[in-house]
Amino acid sequence: MRLRRLKIENFRNLAAVDLTPSAGVNVIYGANAQGKTNLIEAIYLLTGQKSFRAARESDFLRFGSGVARIEADFTCQNREKTAALAIGNKKQAWLSGVECTPGELTGEFLAVVFSPNELALIQEGPAERRAFLDGAISQVMPRYLATLGTMSRILLQRNTLITDMQKSGNAAAMETLLETWDRSFARVAYSVCHARARFLKRLAPPAAEIYESICKRSDQPFSLAYQPSIPAPQGADWAEIPPAEGEAHIRSALAAARLEDYKNYCTTVGPHRDNMEVSIAGISARSFGSQGQQRSCALALKLAQCRVMEETLGEAPIILLDDVLSELDRTRREYFLHGEHPGQVFITCCDRGAARTPEDGAAFRMKEGQLYLPQKRAGKRKEP
Repeated sequence: MRLRRLKIENFRNLAAVDLTPSAGVNVIYGANAQGKTNLIEAIYLLTGQKSFRAARESDFLRFGSGVARIEADFTCQNREKTAALAIGNKKQAWLSGVECTPGELTGEFLAVVFSPNELALIQEGPAERRAFLDGAISQVMPRYLATLGTMSRILLQRNTLITDMQKSGNAAAMETLLETWDRSFARVAYSVCHARARFLKRLAPPAAEIYESICKRSDQPFSLAYQPSIPAPQGADWAEIPPAEGEAHIRSALAAARLEDYKNYCTTVGPHRDNMEVSIAGISARSFGSQGQQRSCALALKLAQCRVMEETLGEAPIILLDDVLSELDRTRREYFLHGEHPGQVFITCCDRGAARTPEDGAAFRMKEGQLYLPQKRAGKRKEP
């Protein structure tokens, strides 16, 4: 996949940007608070996913403007397409000129982002790793987003019923209704467990290979393990269990946890409590990895996601690396700037010298929300 042209209007501090990037590595550099991350965020929003930054949609609007617009011309599977977003009182989206929901851009415009906040993928709790898994799966299987939405709605209804049962003092009279919600929850929960287990089986090998390439340490193997809140039946694997057996197993687990659910006023087992364990040499990267190892783990996971997307969709996604170079040593920087990448790359950094642009790449300076292409003069680059 290749982004051929990007136009942005009134998005955060970007009043008007018109970018024609290189097909290879694109370095966006400049001082802090100039708009580099805003550019990366604008590109990522075209995937149909939520922003990787904590933000309300009203924060996307440039001060004094009513609507922010993001438009892209891109090539995917040898077909030229366009994607557009308009963010104002509501969010609107278009794919090749046809209006659609923002979620329908998922699986069409492909990108994977890594920012300093991504360290939370390793350092924080299971929710961060579930979010990564779910976002990655949805890009190769867009209907998975709908499954997650259905599960969230059912979970909310089940939790509300459990609370009402406890407050009413007559829980027995509502048991039949709870069993109905259990059946509905089991159906979507099985789909989520099955999808996560299958995706992790595909993600683990390239992640281990990339981690070794980044760190140059074959004696510290990288590994992933799916840790479902509801373990599969003994001797079975969630990736292989047929639907009927999986759903029945989840219903049994819900029944066994019912007293605990009543005690906590919520559903205490299910995919919403799953985890993905990341290990180095068999030891938890979260608990015992150095910050450098944790960063390499997160980078390996993201780049492995790109590999899986390419294998599944026949198209490599755009890689977005936001302010990552400053946190890496020289070996890791060289890997991203001059290693083999499956697709187009955008890298932001403060120091132009930290990112030597490959011959097939391009560098742009961001200053006060404006992009500048350095000009060569007398053998040197002249910048504004």
